[in-house]
Amino acid sequence: MMGRTRVWITLIGIVLSSFTISVKAETDSPSFYGKRSVAPNETLPDQAAPTFQRRSIVMAPQIAEPIDERAVTDESTDLTPAFVQDAKDSHDLPLPLIELTRNEKLLAKKAQYYFDRNWNENTGLTDSVQGYHHVTMWDVASDISAQFSLEGLGLQSKEFTHRKLKRLLTTLLEAPLYQSKLPNREYSTKTGKPSGRYSNTKSNGNGWSALDIGRLLIWLHIIKQEKEELAPLVDNIVSKWSLASSVHNKTLYGTKLGKQSEHYRQEGRLGYLQYAASGFALFGFDVSESYQKTDIDKVIIDDIPFYIDSRNMPFSTPDPYVLTRLELGEPTAWWDQLDTIYTLHKAKEKQTKRLWVFGEDAMNQTPWFAYNNIFFYGKSWLSTSAGGKPIEVFQVFSNKVAFGLSVIYDDEYAERLVENVIANSLYSRSVPTGIYSDGLTNTAHNINTNSMILSSLLYKRKNNTAMLHTDAKLDNKAVTVLADIKESDE
Repeated sequence: MMGRTRVWITLIGIVLSSFTISVKAETDSPSFYGKRSVAPNETLPDQAAPTFQRRSIVMAPQIAEPIDERAVTDESTDLTPAFVQDAKDSHDLPLPLIELTRNEKLLAKKAQYYFDRNWNENTGLTDSVQGYHHVTMWDVASDISAQFSLEGLGLQSKEFTHRKLKRLLTTLLEAPLYQSKLPNREYSTKTGKPSGRYSNTKSNGNGWSALDIGRLLIWLHIIKQEKEELAPLVDNIVSKWSLASSVHNKTLYGTKLGKQSEHYRQEGRLGYLQYAASGFALFGFDVSESYQKTDIDKVIIDDIPFYIDSRNMPFSTPDPYVLTRLELGEPTAWWDQLDTIYTLHKAKEKQTKRLWVFGEDAMNQTPWFAYNNIFFYGKSWLSTSAGGKPIEVFQVFSNKVAFGLSVIYDDEYAERLVENVIANSLYSRSVPTGIYSDGLTNTAHNINTNSMILSSLLYKRKNNTAMLHTDAKLDNKAVTVLADIKESDE
């Protein structure tokens, strides 16, 4: 809710053991890691041509879905009560549950359909885009989020959630690691093996994404919080992974293996960096530099001040801010710009007489993945490819971001957002990605859209309660709880 103050856990005072980095850190070179992952330049052998990409990964063509009105009228809307946190510590008195509307329940069933259709039982992984049997660690986090949401909304039994998560975690534990250190940027959902460029070489892929891993760490921590019986499996995973390799100079670093050499460079831009760094902080790493107000400029968009990252490839979408609110709560920090982003979207509607909701999303047409930026290299409201090239026919309305905003805020604009998402999804079995500037539907059905729909519904059902407990504590980590504190903009 606009103006509502929540408690945010600021993770400070973390001591990171010193470690040796086997690859030279190119701190003097401009980073190409504004985006989370790097597109392979080859078609994977088990893909059907032509191919396209989500985020920045090559993928197979979308499987067309027939219009089926029964998907709207015949599905059950009888959702059993959402789960409430077990009574412990400050969670002895949970907030009352909020009843979802019939249309919201139908939307939940549509999102569930995506996971039912695209889940691979052998690995426990869900395809990142329908018809594309590969996944990043960011997508795995979306998968875990969806499983918790399905259980919490009464659409999936606790036992089935446990079985699915155990299978997924076992796959992560057994997955070959890039250079025996960290998960590769992409894996096959059918085999659990690395996919993409150099996946069949001794390197086991072409590098790791610190942003993807950081988001996954948030959800691995939530598994330990909510499913104590799975905690040992999570501990085995993080013990096997060389997480320290992804932290350098108290911020996040990723790798990309090229033809000539391996590049090790800072990864993450404003919003994305702070969100992903929280995952590493939850597991005891000192990532305090990620939260410093350096490499930051301020611009004015429609008479509204907005922070931007001054480094290269400064993608600026609402996604990390919405995810932060749904998963971690409301931070009282200078970098949290969700209220500003919401205000900018409302102003854009007044100017254009059309709903605009930007976000990063897969596309069902070239360039196949887009960062729809609030501000990018001197221009506001600019949609670009993963390489930073402007897109002519761009997505003007992101269903997942719109729905996320609609449960976080409570005004007439939020009501219009949810009404549009429901209308956009009317004739699809799962929730489509969004609407293009030419009015056509973006039918790149994908894991991140349907996962955020589910997590947003659970957030609303639980009375706007984030997944991470506000009293979360970890061994060897100092936690300072700040209330009603906001750093000055000056």
